[in-house]
Amino acid sequence: MKSIAIDFGGSSIKMVLFQDGKISKRRTIPAYSHKGLAPRFADTEAAVRGMLEGEELREYAGVGIAMPGIVDPVRKKVLGIYDKYEDSKSLDLEQWCREAFGLPMVMEMDSKLALMGELNSGCGQGYKDAVMLILGTGVGTAVAFDGKILNSRNYVAGALSSHIIINMDGDQCTCPNSGCLEATASGWALERLVRSQPEYIASGLAGEDEINFRILEKWYLKQDKTAVSVLKKCVKAWRTGILNLIHAYDPELVVLSGAIMNFRGLYQMLTEGLDRFIWDCCGHVEIKRAEHPEDSVLYGLYHLVKNFMTVYN
Repeated sequence: MKSIAIDFGGSSIKMVLFQDGKISKRRTIPAYSHKGLAPRFADTEAAVRGMLEGEELREYAGVGIAMPGIVDPVRKKVLGIYDKYEDSKSLDLEQWCREAFGLPMVMEMDSKLALMGELNSGCGQGYKDAVMLILGTGVGTAVAFDGKILNSRNYVAGALSSHIIINMDGDQCTCPNSGCLEATASGWALERLVRSQPEYIASGLAGEDEINFRILEKWYLKQDKTAVSVLKKCVKAWRTGILNLIHAYDPELVVLSGAIMNFRGLYQMLTEGLDRFIWDCCGHVEIKRAEHPEDSVLYGLYHLVKNFMTVYN
């Protein structure tokens, strides 16, 4: 089967062609997501058609679209999104796909697709009950039961676990609450956390033009006191998030993904001794790194195009 996958990310738009479950071609263009989604339609269509190079669109089964927000996959609508593609809730993406490609379209939230991709084409093959934690600019989560992505009446179940409150007196989040997991430890919250440390002025981080986890890693490896303290706080928050997901959803597998997982030694920090804090009745829980961290969403789209009726029935 051939299909087209389009991941409308916050910083870039990824497009790939699939053939029998394997990526055959890919293109990436800037997202400019603060300007809206509709202004990117023309460049997205041009990039996809550029990949086809003489192939007929009728050879393709459909188009899969990933969005960085809450999606109703049945009505094919964006229900909620924050700080990017703010026009997307009012757009008819299905109509755009028909006009641009003449193909049927399926769509879903990116974090749910990432878990779907790992379960079907990555580290989660052979597992049915799983949760995912994606550490990046924000914190993405998703849940699967019996091999199917968890969805609820408003499609938020499992997808907003980054907003589980882990500190009643914590920092303000981008949502109406304070002390959320994402507000405590994420890419966007990092600079605030670093600058709040008592030894920040004396830290090497104070001389950096920007603060991100790549910079934090540099100073952590030099045993900078502020960097060590900040990472310790983040690891504690993320371990708490993993435990909350395990106790809430009883998975057999936890998948860890996202750019922050490239931090040297982070996997071991997150997982070492964690089983001592899991209730005995939960049994053994595997914790794995994503096999395709850059492409999990795209593999999820391939699976969704191929099995839409099975996934949502």
